[in-house]
Amino acid sequence: MTAATKPSPAADTEADGDRLAATARARDKQKSWFKDFQHRAIEEGEPYVIAAAVSPHEIFHAMDVPLVTNTWYSSIIAAKRLSPHYFDLMDRLGYHHDLPRYLSLPMMTTLDGNPEKAPYGGLPRPALILDRLRGDYAQRITAQWAGAFDCPAFYLDTPSQTRLVPDWWNHAQRNWEWLYESHRLDYQVEQIEALIGFSEGVLGRKLNRDTLAEEMHRINEAGELAAEARDLIAKARPCPVALPDQLTNVMAATWNRGSQWAVDHMRSYVEEIQQRVDTGYGICGNEKVRLLWINTGLWFNTGFYRAFEESHGAVFVWSMYTNFFSDGYRKYFDDDPLRALAARSISMNEQLHLPPWMAGWILEQAEAFGAHGAVMLTPQGDRLSAYGTEICRTSLEKAGLPVLELSASMVDARLWDDAEMQRQVGAFIDTRCKA
Repeated sequence: MTAATKPSPAADTEADGDRLAATARARDKQKSWFKDFQHRAIEEGEPYVIAAAVSPHEIFHAMDVPLVTNTWYSSIIAAKRLSPHYFDLMDRLGYHHDLPRYLSLPMMTTLDGNPEKAPYGGLPRPALILDRLRGDYAQRITAQWAGAFDCPAFYLDTPSQTRLVPDWWNHAQRNWEWLYESHRLDYQVEQIEALIGFSEGVLGRKLNRDTLAEEMHRINEAGELAAEARDLIAKARPCPVALPDQLTNVMAATWNRGSQWAVDHMRSYVEEIQQRVDTGYGICGNEKVRLLWINTGLWFNTGFYRAFEESHGAVFVWSMYTNFFSDGYRKYFDDDPLRALAARSISMNEQLHLPPWMAGWILEQAEAFGAHGAVMLTPQGDRLSAYGTEICRTSLEKAGLPVLELSASMVDARLWDDAEMQRQVGAFIDTRCKA
């Protein structure tokens, strides 16, 4: 029987008693990072870069250039419940309804031109915007955003695979030359070299490749710790860490990847999880059903992930953020950090959002975490991801994993009916997820 629906707990208030201490430190880090960004980019006028999540941030980290990720800022706008304001603006400006919302939301803050409304006062003019060509929309949105800022844009292109490897995650860390194909890596290295030359001219700084190599090694070290955290959570019964805590900790390390802070933070995160596992601590004392969350996070309502613990004993135990840092980012190398960097970014989008990369990896996680079902967010207005999601859902169902598809937006709260979504998930748990 499905319990009466109540609103999902707010992301900043839900279950404070079982929140990790590491989560508070991760949030403090992000706040201090943005204060530093504001000081450098806004107060001091230092050049900075806006970059897509699937682009090689490491170049700019190694150059000590401030960087903001477009989708990170989009998630912040959504988390602060400001997306309805900006999407209403998008409608008034005449942009078509199916424009991908995750990528277009930050541009609306620029077109709005209201620092009193925008998170952190809005983003100042960047030195450049970096994007990777994917689907049929990224370059159009980026070009318009760069035009609004009156700044240059740089695009990275990626050739497609000539073959598909079902268990890519078993090869991605050490056998990546074979996995991603040498001709593709050659081309991607050429593109990154062009990016370096362009960026050095625009930013007035030189890339130190020894610094880049050091950062790449630290990313591998942090990725190893992410793998430890993933294994601890996957094996533990009951689940010791709520999904919102997983999101906060791993993503803070991901955005700050290459830094010693990211390594140290992931180590403390693992230690705290281990303590919980050793004492048998669980976030839901009545755990019966274990669920996966597939696709991008529901940033304006992360409390939704905890809405079914009391009523159904159902716990969301995994999302792609739990361990893509370990499976996708780690690239071990001897003497060519740039080629390893090319391998890191060349198929990231495909592995996270397109079949068969996506489906095979998720089935691996479902088995490891003992999942009884999965809830899949199919993003509205993002055709590339939506098509891939449909095929992935079919593959997962054929493999025996029940999947509930929710058609919504990860950032547009106007399209989310919390009571209806809770009803659908509750019915899915009751009828299809057998503990």
